[in-house]
Amino acid sequence: MTPVWSPALLLSLTAVILLPRCGCTDIVGGQDACPHSWPYMAALRNKNLTVFCGGALVEKKWVLTAAHCLFDKSKDTVVLGAHQPSIKEREQQKFKVKRSFHHPEYNCSFENDIMLLKLSRSAKLNKYVQRLPLPDSFEDLKPGTYCKVAGWGRTSTEEEPKYLQEGTLKIVSRKICNRKYGNTPKITNNMLCAAGENSDHPSDACEGDSGGPLICAGQYSGIVAFGRGCGIKGMPGGYTRLTESYINWIKKTISSHRDP
Repeated sequence: MTPVWSPALLLSLTAVILLPRCGCTDIVGGQDACPHSWPYMAALRNKNLTVFCGGALVEKKWVLTAAHCLFDKSKDTVVLGAHQPSIKEREQQKFKVKRSFHHPEYNCSFENDIMLLKLSRSAKLNKYVQRLPLPDSFEDLKPGTYCKVAGWGRTSTEEEPKYLQEGTLKIVSRKICNRKYGNTPKITNNMLCAAGENSDHPSDACEGDSGGPLICAGQYSGIVAFGRGCGIKGMPGGYTRLTESYINWIKKTISSHRDP
């Protein structure tokens, strides 16, 4: 059984084993998204203009992403309205981050891998930059439910794509997912698993896609979190499930830290 590495160790590896998908995950087996068809997508970008994580704008000043996305407020930026975030586009809005909020029970493992970023100013909403509504239904997703995922992470060519990539997945049962991962990590009710249908080149999130949204049945359902390899036949990717408890934490955090 392939081992699962810690987030700290992953930062020093260039291999394809990515658990969590630390700061970088791209869509393997996907395709170019239509420009600005994901207007809530956030690109977390370093000083070299490389996207190391994704996220979603949930309020004008707030981006939801994964806790293992190590964001350096002094060097990194959040870019909204991007299709090709490595260059300047007129639709883009760039932000510094005022403060980050990890889930209080996150401990650099696979549980509670969720984080809020408070932007330095409010985003200007238009057809290129929009909010992604938080879910208002918390029923568990049935295996076979169709989902969409997007990001700027590595593709099957192991190159960073110019444009936002998107892929189609299906939810995989936790029982099957636990068997695939050998219960390392243990797939809990706070997580979702999803895999692409194509047997030869299945869609999957990869290095650079972490923190991006998983959209299932038209609803924001999860956050790209972890995986073993990228686009491996029969190996689902892992996602933080947006449970009622997490949504309550998000709303409480935003409410408690609004500007006066």
